[in-house]
Amino acid sequence: MPNKPLDTSLMDRAIRYAVQAHAGTERRGKGYPYILHPMEAAAIVATITPDQELLAAAVLHDVVEDTPVTVEQIRAEFGDRVADLVAAESDIEISHLSVSESWHARKQAAIDRLAAAPHDAKIVAMGDKLSNMRAIAQDYAAKGDALWQIFHVTDRREHEWHYRGLAASLSELAGTAAYEEFVRLIDEVFCQPVRIDLDEYEYAGEGANGSSYNHKTDPTVMLKLYRPGIRQQPLDELTLSRKVYAMGIPTPEPGDFVTDGECFGLRLQRVPGKRSFARAIGEEPARVGEYAAKFAQMCRKLHATHVDTSCFESVKDRYLRLLGENPFFTRDQKARIAEFIRRAPDADTAIHGDLQFGNAIFTGSQDYFIDLGDFCYGHPMFDLGMVYLTCKLNDEAFTRNTFHMDNATAAAFWDAFVPAYFGPDTDPQAIERDIRVYAGLKTLIVERDTCRPMPEFRAMLEGTIY
Repeated sequence: MPNKPLDTSLMDRAIRYAVQAHAGTERRGKGYPYILHPMEAAAIVATITPDQELLAAAVLHDVVEDTPVTVEQIRAEFGDRVADLVAAESDIEISHLSVSESWHARKQAAIDRLAAAPHDAKIVAMGDKLSNMRAIAQDYAAKGDALWQIFHVTDRREHEWHYRGLAASLSELAGTAAYEEFVRLIDEVFCQPVRIDLDEYEYAGEGANGSSYNHKTDPTVMLKLYRPGIRQQPLDELTLSRKVYAMGIPTPEPGDFVTDGECFGLRLQRVPGKRSFARAIGEEPARVGEYAAKFAQMCRKLHATHVDTSCFESVKDRYLRLLGENPFFTRDQKARIAEFIRRAPDADTAIHGDLQFGNAIFTGSQDYFIDLGDFCYGHPMFDLGMVYLTCKLNDEAFTRNTFHMDNATAAAFWDAFVPAYFGPDTDPQAIERDIRVYAGLKTLIVERDTCRPMPEFRAMLEGTIY
């Protein structure tokens, strides 16, 4: 059967033009003609749209940046739309700096420009960036970290920053096969842990999932190392922390995924002089009301932050998934709990996911949320259930060991938090009645992580729902 007729005249001319413009040039370090890269970019664009002008722009996207051809020549030959798309794909030179010195500034400008670009320009850029990421993934599989030495900038972390910035700028295309492949390859290349020497760090403290360390010579770096055998959790936390940081939510700047050969973890910005709210309350219990009000203000601001729901999991979807994995409820119980979750209010606002006074820190001038491995979006009640559980439902020994205070002080924190968060005229008993079931839902995570049933919480959950 013959192929269906199609007017490809514009695309055909663009291919001939690009072949001539790139004639005699090699794809860096590849040994094959450069033209194969823009042709691959066009093939990727074709998986998103059949628009011939976008396909032509993809084929031509490097001629202005890499050859003597100008944007105005492209405009005269192919029209305004193609020329503008090609211009959007061309790096801006910084003439007074070398290529290496200007690299970060040029890439930041490109990320910012792409974030503000129209949809069509993002589709053309997707072809280019995915083609580049495919080449990097192939080379990384063969060469490992030696790969970065062929670039003007040899720091692996800079390349990761660049590609994750591009992914954020192109998130409008989430759901397309090209974008999903792009993100998968970024993770495949850059989520390989960097090997660290633990002797370069000094122990700083213990958490629920592992230990924290400060770098001995670099005061800007801290290390969070999970317990042996936990690999995916720190990687998930790092991925979510990067997204949250990019949104402008106050959290220490995330670094990279690391291992000491036995444990996995992540490096983060160290915040000098910080204290968690839990630590501060334990040290100054007389100021519990003041700290509760400050924490409530942070929570209200977080819960007023709208998020891109294509980039994060819904809290309802998370709880339904965890409910399905939980071995301690019967099928009938799960059905009833699932119905409650589905009926709960919806929202597109930020959810910390593990919100409690140990996961917020402050200095004299800045407040931060930490431990963002469960960040998602949804109604604030899902978050506030964790605050209630932490303040009112733990046993005395756990509260003292984990949060540096007794249960009476934790309860006083809750009593001060409620009017600060909900308003001074709120009925505390009504809030507590409504929020207990959300606290019970947190046991879907607690029981999963500890692999043991918690009858008192399950009874509370069942009694509230049923």
